[in-house]
Amino acid sequence: MGTRLSTWKYAAIPALILVALISPSNLILKKPLSVFFSSEEVSRFHLFPSSHNLRSETTRTYNFTLAEELLSPNGVQKTVLTVNGLFPGPTIEVRSGDLLVVNVYNKLSEATSLHWHGIRHPAGNNSQDGAAGVTQCPIPPGANHTYRVYLSSEQYGTFWYHSHQSTQLSDGLFGALIIHPPASLAEKARPHQDELRSERSLRYRRTSQSSSVLDQVMLVGDWYHRSGKEVLDWYQSLRSHGNEPVPDAILNNGLQVFNCSKSIAKIICDPKQGRTPTFRLHPQHQNIIRLINPGSIAEIHISLDFHLFRVIEADGTQIQPVIVKEITIAPGQRYALEVIRADEGKYDRFWLRQRVNYEDFKYPNVALDLESKSIVTYGPRRDLNLPSSQSWSDIKAEERLDPLSLQPLDQIARVLPPADETLMMYVTTMIRTATGNRPFGYVNQTTWKPNLTNPVLARNEFVSSSKELIVPVNVGNTSNSIVLDIIVNNLEDGPHPFHLHGHHFWPLYTYEAVMGAGSYKWERPPTLPTTAPALRDTFVVPARGYAIFRVRFDTPGMWLFHCHVLVHLQSGMAMIFDVLSDRIPQEDRINAANSCS
Repeated sequence: MGTRLSTWKYAAIPALILVALISPSNLILKKPLSVFFSSEEVSRFHLFPSSHNLRSETTRTYNFTLAEELLSPNGVQKTVLTVNGLFPGPTIEVRSGDLLVVNVYNKLSEATSLHWHGIRHPAGNNSQDGAAGVTQCPIPPGANHTYRVYLSSEQYGTFWYHSHQSTQLSDGLFGALIIHPPASLAEKARPHQDELRSERSLRYRRTSQSSSVLDQVMLVGDWYHRSGKEVLDWYQSLRSHGNEPVPDAILNNGLQVFNCSKSIAKIICDPKQGRTPTFRLHPQHQNIIRLINPGSIAEIHISLDFHLFRVIEADGTQIQPVIVKEITIAPGQRYALEVIRADEGKYDRFWLRQRVNYEDFKYPNVALDLESKSIVTYGPRRDLNLPSSQSWSDIKAEERLDPLSLQPLDQIARVLPPADETLMMYVTTMIRTATGNRPFGYVNQTTWKPNLTNPVLARNEFVSSSKELIVPVNVGNTSNSIVLDIIVNNLEDGPHPFHLHGHHFWPLYTYEAVMGAGSYKWERPPTLPTTAPALRDTFVVPARGYAIFRVRFDTPGMWLFHCHVLVHLQSGMAMIFDVLSDRIPQEDRINAANSCS
């Protein structure tokens, strides 16, 4: 699975390594993968927790060479940004408490940076966040840079890394980052109940109590056949009229098959170069899938014929399991889930459906398959027959994942602290005469433009301007944190998946107006929950509505808060939280400044 250069000598992952779930009922390991999979079938998207959760904390070093290669991920030729010759990039596997060292060798034709999405950096490590113009200067072409990412002893789950420079994310510069818990934390994270959202029949409860687990990654996101630069240039031209560019395809782990006859744009296309993504599950093991959306704009609605999803993690937070038929995942978000078979053995090959809605876009793109598919099989992988399974019919609202309803697995984590202060924000896209009638993203009337030669963290003073909204977050001398309610009002008719760097937040409430504007009204505040929902780092602010996020700011640094729709970020929909700047270690500022040398 995934696109790999023929010249890249990628060593086969040893098939004798055993697998275990991130939060299994126990860590007893039984049969090796070689019993069920050939060495060719054990891909770089299979995970090996037992190599990490039974060892001590250590330093894990990765060497990344970034390059530009002509590839055809779905049969359509494009210049793709690769890591060590791979698209998507290599999967990083570490454990809680490790020091992750990544040596980056930039052989691209442009500067770059890497962001570690969802990682809670400790105090003094803000300079390792990878946000170009905020915590570092981008890495110039031909230069090297080393990231030293200290992982918390308590953080684990599904994360990812990606370029945080220009539009490189949409050209393929991303990969999975999985943090495994040590054995002690894995036991604490064990779910104590199996709950169904709507179906209470025992037919849908997990039947296999096997302690052996098959753990796999799926990076499912949209894809443009044009380069990211071409997409952004079109969006910020008079031709777009402010309409976001509609993607051309949905890829799963860098693969799909495109129908060349559907494209009205000039492309070089050979459908034989594409492949339908195929995943093999083990009929006697617990099958865990970690979903990551690395896309540029589209929310993906994912379902698997005759299967249920038992969701166990969201954005690195272990949650009280819920069972659903369909999951919607926005750009930047992650979920870990157990696959539950519900067909009584009628089939052995099934369609995994990756659906998008045209209602999410402002104009049609006939090239885009609204329901791209992957194959999930329990049988031999060499079987070339297509699945004959049927999709779930009439999925009810309560059978879809409700992200606001998710509860942390840890009872202690359900204590919700009161807010000390409230910050009101307004986000939108505007076309103004002053900006040449081109669309720009705004947060509170400012449009963010990173200074790539003088990052914020390296400066002596942090002052807001029309191009950099910097909101100070300070506490008294006797406190180390402050709890802030952030009310994000969305003034336009499209959703915004907002991501907070360096911290997680509690999504307390969202509202979407049926007609007209739906901004927050001080005189009619909503009723907020009294117990804490699952912490997230990326959450969708509805169209013509608002969201209320509560966050405990406790790590000094300059932390970016932005929309994860790529053209919105690149056109300015971002701002910075200046958290406890008087407590940022001088060494952290020096590291930021040295990145510009």
